[in-house]
Amino acid sequence: MTIRVAKKPFLAGVTCRTQGWHLHHTPDEVPSPGLQWRFWVGAHVHDRARAWLGDGVMLRRTPLEAAMEDTQACIADASQELLFETTFVWNGLVARADAIRRHGIEWDLIEIKSGKFKPDEKVNAEFVDDLAYTRMVAAGAGIKIARSLLVLINGEYRLNGTAEPFHAADITELVNARAAEFAAIADDVYATVAAAEPPTPELIFACRKCDYFDTQCVGRGIPDPLFLIPRITEKKFEALKRYERISRLPADADLTDNQRRVVEVLQSGTPRVNQDGLSVLDQIEWPVSYLDFETISPPFPWFEDTEPYQMVPFQYSLHRQDTPGAAVTHKEYLAPTDGDWRLYLTELLLHDLGTAGSIVVYSSFEKQRLTELAALFPALADQLKAVIARLFDLEPVFKHGYQHPAFLGRTSIKKVLPVMVRDLSYKALPVNNGDDALGVFGLMRVKMMDEELVPARREQLLRYCELDTMAMVRLHEAAAQLRGGG
Repeated sequence: MTIRVAKKPFLAGVTCRTQGWHLHHTPDEVPSPGLQWRFWVGAHVHDRARAWLGDGVMLRRTPLEAAMEDTQACIADASQELLFETTFVWNGLVARADAIRRHGIEWDLIEIKSGKFKPDEKVNAEFVDDLAYTRMVAAGAGIKIARSLLVLINGEYRLNGTAEPFHAADITELVNARAAEFAAIADDVYATVAAAEPPTPELIFACRKCDYFDTQCVGRGIPDPLFLIPRITEKKFEALKRYERISRLPADADLTDNQRRVVEVLQSGTPRVNQDGLSVLDQIEWPVSYLDFETISPPFPWFEDTEPYQMVPFQYSLHRQDTPGAAVTHKEYLAPTDGDWRLYLTELLLHDLGTAGSIVVYSSFEKQRLTELAALFPALADQLKAVIARLFDLEPVFKHGYQHPAFLGRTSIKKVLPVMVRDLSYKALPVNNGDDALGVFGLMRVKMMDEELVPARREQLLRYCELDTMAMVRLHEAAAQLRGGG
């Protein structure tokens, strides 16, 4: 029986044969709420794009042999102009085209993506690769391709506006060139990915984002890979690759000042305290509030004044402490899953924040969202600008004031908290990351969650966001102790 290889492992195998092999041989995991939301977004975008493209025939995807036969039969039927979900097989490779449209005696190949079209931006290389793979397999299966079209969400689209929801870009030249490159290596990629045993792995720059790197591949058992160096470029990685790990880097390795500080901490195993970096804590004024937003970016606007994928805050958590060591109070808001809650959220937040004291955040994320709210609600702009002026970003304290080897070169709150505050943890929370939080809210909003699950899920969202701001309270306390201990 011929082994069939799909697009995803093939494309991964183009860059790394080992990653492609693992993708082909590893069963899919149960999708997280964040992944479920992305699946829904993709399916929703495809549904709307098919309606935009026009009346066509939707073909079945399974079983594979029947799907292939249906595709060939419809292609041979001169009355069929537009086909959706066509299936092609060539040399063991399987491809499904989102759509093909008859173009004289040839066909236009159409790929629908949930990305946003921006006329001044370069075409996403991953989109080109997706189309190129499908073109290679379809052409190998005997289909004559006229053009390769990429359908993206129109960035100018607005709810109840006049702009078209999609834009079709002709990227035939890019796709043809890439498809030729794929065809030249297709046999080797297929043979390696479909083999019973994985190929011998190699340390390459693409390893930095590979899910298998530290579990099943060359990074397994290595606590200090080169990828822990902050902002390492491919050029710098190639120059340092021969050392394989940070502990082997020589003292004269070509690094930026920040990279060198991180490397020195990791090599020594000793935390680095910089009182100059901690001194910014002296700028914090009491009472102190600790603020965190959760946001969602729907592919098509939910409100008339937003654009595709614009971030919309749907939740906040706010802790407050009047003086160092005093009791901590907490306020929170989680939007309903219908209507437009943005004005109410903004007014309630302004009330809860009051007008005195610093507002501690972690990263620039909250500042960006407050700036957007000020533009959205001009009548509240002055109050929101006053809030922005009170913000204090805690993350730079752990970039410049205190670096610990267990941070592994990172300063996100989820890397710093387990080291600095051992009795707080995200691990036990059912919703424990921002991706899943937006996924849960999004699935509730579009009615893709069982109603009986909604109350418990809302409570899980509240507890996750609450931990984000309590984490800032405790991290501020820990940093203040380091400052006082200097």
